[in-house]
Amino acid sequence: MDEYFSQGKSDTFDTFGIEGAEELLALVCFRLGDEQYALDIARVHEVLRLMPIIRVPQMPDFVLGIINARGNIIPVFDFRRKFGLGGNTIDEKAKIIVVDVRETPVCFVADELLDNVKIERSSIAPVPQGKLKVPKECVAGISRLDERVIIILDLDKMYELAQEDIRNFNP
Repeated sequence: MDEYFSQGKSDTFDTFGIEGAEELLALVCFRLGDEQYALDIARVHEVLRLMPIIRVPQMPDFVLGIINARGNIIPVFDFRRKFGLGGNTIDEKAKIIVVDVRETPVCFVADELLDNVKIERSSIAPVPQGKLKVPKECVAGISRLDERVIIILDLDKMYELAQEDIRNFNP
């Protein structure tokens, strides 16, 4: 992937804002399996410590269940399982990230919350050709910050694929 970011090969685009605007985009970075990903921080409602998750029968294994967060019943997904990212155990570093998807609270387990960063919107590049661990359509773009490559996820598409799998699940 480094060769993609070498000078002259990156086709920058502005998916998130007005063309040519040099605005900053705040991202929350986290780890799923052994990969680092990020989301637009505006989509993150809250980050919770691990809490009991109530299993829902007859659901795919990536649907961990539901939680009661401040009186709201919210589904919990494990995108590591959904996309085969590895890492089967949830340890003390794991967090539950509550996000808004189509004005609905949904949450997923992240193996570790890393940090919050700000990047120039104009630095976001389209997904390069090649193999990523998550489906290409689930990636909103890729950027570089210092020596880090930041893979920005498309929550709406991830949720859409999860919903499709749930609808088609036959226990």
